[in-house]
Amino acid sequence: MTNFKYLLKILYFIVFFSAFQFENNKLCAQLNSEQQSQIKQYNNLINDYNKQKQYRLAAHYHNKSAFVYWKANMYQEAINSFQQSAELNENVGNYSEKRKIYINIAMIYSDMNQLKNTLKYFEKSLEISRRLNNRADISASLMDVATILIINKEYDKALEKLDESLKIANSLNDARLLRTCYNLMSQCYKAYGNQKKSDEYYNYFLVYDKHVKEEGTIQREGEAVKKISAEQEKSKILESEKLAKILQYNLLEIKKKASEDSLNYALLAAEDSLTKVEREKSEVELKNDLLSKEQKLNELAIENQKEIETKQKLLIYGAAIGLVLLLLIVIGAIFSNVQKRRANFKLEKQNIEIAKQKDEIESKSEELSSALGKIKFQNKNIVQSINYAQRIQEAMLPKEIGMQNLIPDSFIFFKPRDIVSGDFYWFHERNRNGDIELAEEASELINKKIFISAVDCTGHGVPGAFMSMLGFNLLNDIVNKGVLESDKILTFLHKGIRASLNQEATLNRDGMDMALCVIDPVNQTLEYSGAQNPLIYIQDNKVFRIRGNKFPVGGFQVDDHVYDKHIVKIDRPTWCYIFSDGFSDQFGGPQGRKFMAKNFRDLLFEIHLMPMEEQKRILELVINEWIGKDYEQTDDILVIGFKIDISKDT
Repeated sequence: MTNFKYLLKILYFIVFFSAFQFENNKLCAQLNSEQQSQIKQYNNLINDYNKQKQYRLAAHYHNKSAFVYWKANMYQEAINSFQQSAELNENVGNYSEKRKIYINIAMIYSDMNQLKNTLKYFEKSLEISRRLNNRADISASLMDVATILIINKEYDKALEKLDESLKIANSLNDARLLRTCYNLMSQCYKAYGNQKKSDEYYNYFLVYDKHVKEEGTIQREGEAVKKISAEQEKSKILESEKLAKILQYNLLEIKKKASEDSLNYALLAAEDSLTKVEREKSEVELKNDLLSKEQKLNELAIENQKEIETKQKLLIYGAAIGLVLLLLIVIGAIFSNVQKRRANFKLEKQNIEIAKQKDEIESKSEELSSALGKIKFQNKNIVQSINYAQRIQEAMLPKEIGMQNLIPDSFIFFKPRDIVSGDFYWFHERNRNGDIELAEEASELINKKIFISAVDCTGHGVPGAFMSMLGFNLLNDIVNKGVLESDKILTFLHKGIRASLNQEATLNRDGMDMALCVIDPVNQTLEYSGAQNPLIYIQDNKVFRIRGNKFPVGGFQVDDHVYDKHIVKIDRPTWCYIFSDGFSDQFGGPQGRKFMAKNFRDLLFEIHLMPMEEQKRILELVINEWIGKDYEQTDDILVIGFKIDISKDT
């Protein structure tokens, strides 16, 4: 009977092991021994961390498994592992990691030459970047999508994505993003058949490529040291995890061995008792045979002997059963005592660790309380300084009434994101011959030129405010020195910013986007030049838009820029609007999207016939309703509107 039980156990083990190996061999067919070991180790860690509800760590090892499959060209298994990681990161709200996973899935589909799925996951990555409002990631994701569109020969869509990416990269002044974007635009225009545009963007690419390579040489040594430290730390973590798994396995083996030894001991004891009973039974039967032959001699003695033998049997059986029960009780008590001692030792160790952690937490709490006090004090001083800077900026900027004295039908809608602003407005008046004196009579205004500009500096808050002060003063100096043409004003301003910030030596990248209008009542013309920002004007109930050049004023650019000068005839009533990108790029509405440039242009057309003060009020109502309670203002907002009607002046 005992041998039969052992055979059943062995047969069960063989069937289970064969089934397990059959399933396992399907995955191992393309993995070498080292990769198989890695996958097994990562799966064990994933199971452990899922049981502990440490989903972030479980997602991390799903990623590691995916990279092993990817390296072995097992693409579908790699995609499955990445998707499991993406689900776990979704549960813990780690959208930044989920974005990277979608990029990896897109690259795998690219290796599989499935461009439709590649585009799908690049677009998913872009959607997450927009949700997180990480402008650098948005720019990079737009370029990923554009790359696939170029391969699919969808050039118009690709250029649309690249235009948006370039605008973001320019606002960030990120040389690496600009380099990649200019290169893609050059390739796109070349494939599109526009060699002139391709060469133009390729020249921009060469400028940024040179700068990025120079920066890479400086950073390479520091990154090498960081990488060595990271690899050493990673090695320590893996070694610790491996040791923990070995100890856990040994503990299970010891428990299993102890259990089997106890069971074997009990079985042997029971077998010895049964053997003894059988031996006694044989002796009794032998005696019965002898007594049966002598039954006639002494029947009374035989009856007495049978009674004695019956008692002896009961005594033997009872003793054997009692001995077995006693052994089981002793074994159970010993095992329970060992388990209790282990539990007490583990509990004592945990109590010591808890006490240490408590002391550390109390120490950290005291440090945090002290640091919080310092931060509050510093924050108070910083806010006071920023409020003072706001008063300086308000004193520097001209009042709206000043512009209305020059152009009665005008408004300035100015809504900074922070206390101080990186957007600013500027207007000025000069005699046509360059004389700075103002007209003594209203009739002399026809001999004047009027300058109006809306400027968006790099950044917002305090850094943007510093740039606004620099730009405001430079514009005054340039015009006061007699530079009166819009394109030349932007050129001199570009040189002035680069010289003031010593950008050639320091590689400082700060600059500004702007739109500049110069009104000449005598010739009935309006000159416009722009850096990134456009001019929108309305004549004869038609909307016109003039784009600015696709490079900012100042920043990490070439020394000399040639800005285009556009001339608009204003011999009829003309409504003009210049602005920063804060209004059109604001997130909000029911779906949390940008307001968009087209919607902004349509809004201006709808309200252009209203009085200027009413237009300003409507713009404020629309943007406040668009932001609502669920979103925050993402950038400074500036809109300048004015109506030119020369017939009134003449």
